[in-house]
Amino acid sequence: MKKGNFQQKLYAFMYGRYGNDELNLFLSILSLVLVVANLITSFAITDGTVRAIVGACIWVAFVGLFALTTFRTMSKKIYKRRRENGIYLNVVGALKRFFTFNTSKKTKSQNKDDEFYIFRDCTKCSCTLRLPRKKGRNKVKCPKCAHKFYVISKK
Repeated sequence: MKKGNFQQKLYAFMYGRYGNDELNLFLSILSLVLVVANLITSFAITDGTVRAIVGACIWVAFVGLFALTTFRTMSKKIYKRRRENGIYLNVVGALKRFFTFNTSKKTKSQNKDDEFYIFRDCTKCSCTLRLPRKKGRNKVKCPKCAHKFYVISKK
């Protein structure tokens, strides 16, 4: 069988199916983590009965996640899979926003000036400068440290 022929058959088989997304990637990585955890627990637990029970539980979780990932990939109900992925992305985004600190130096007053000014940090002292919005390469002098540097902006 030629390579192109197999590729065409694969494309034909996957036509109309959902495929992969971020949630499937997360579930696949979680499955791999479970396999590694199963290996670690098989060496760490010395009691044979407990090792068998823990290993069976981890293996059932792995098979369930693998089946779910395969089901989502092969599903023809694209709108449902997109909705699931959207919920996952919203949860992950909320968690990222909760655990990250706002490092932006931009203040509320700078937002209304965005149309007429650009804001750049001095390359030497990191002081935020409000500069008039001019097209091209412009020479700038920092009022705090007197460092001269160029700023390139598009109008």
